[in-house]
Order: sequence, then structure tokens, then C-alpha cells
Amino acid sequence: MKLLSVLISLVFLSGCASMFSGSRQLVTIKTDKNTEIFINDRYAGKGYSKRKLARDETHIIRLESGTCTQSITTQAKFNKASLLGLIIDLGFVSLPIDFMSGAAWNIYPNKINMKANCDKPTQS
Repeated sequence: MKLLSVLISLVFLSGCASMFSGSRQLVTIKTDKNTEIFINDRYAGKGYSKRKLARDETHIIRLESGTCTQSITTQAKFNKASLLGLIIDLGFVSLPIDFMSGAAWNIYPNKINMKANCDKPTQS
């Protein structure tokens, strides 16, 4: 009986997206091997980087290679796993928990493959 109470409590104390996805998401960035990668102005490596980032925030991914640079801003899109809470508790507890924890969102894009861009001046 105690085990059943604990399981029911756990279900009601966390949202569906929180249980299945968590509040952080893995983001993968691939580029040329000598290109430096910065995430939110923090150095993240050269050529390839994997980082777990907060789901409910936008993130600026910037690449630098010499004088060449390129950046992209991620977006937070709704995580449909949060809707499973409608089945469990009509969303009264689970949906607010998903939104408060940030698990109600997905980072888009979460797989980034790009190169630093060099704008070359036109010759006249």
C-alpha cells in the first residue's frame, strides 16, 4: 500500500514532460575541425560540441574561424509530451509543473551543422 502511495505521489508531483524529457536537452553542434564554438558567449570547443542546455531559454550558438563568423539563435518550442498530463490529472498539477521546470519546451534546432561564414568584399 505504501509503494502505491509513493508511486501516485511521484506522478502527481511531476509533469509528464518533466518525467520523460527533463528540464535540459542535448544540443549537438558540428562544424569544421578548426572552428571555435561558443554557446551563449561561452567557449564550447572546436569542431564538435554536445551540451545539455535549458529547454525554456533561447541560446545563441556562434562559430568563429579567423575573421569568419556565423551565429544562430535557438527557439523554445512547445513539448507535446506535456499534454500527457491531461490524461493523468486533467493538467491541473502536471502542466504547471512542466512549465515551471522548463520541461514544457524543446530546443529547436537541437542538431546544428553549419560553417563560419566569410563575407568577401566585391572587387570593382
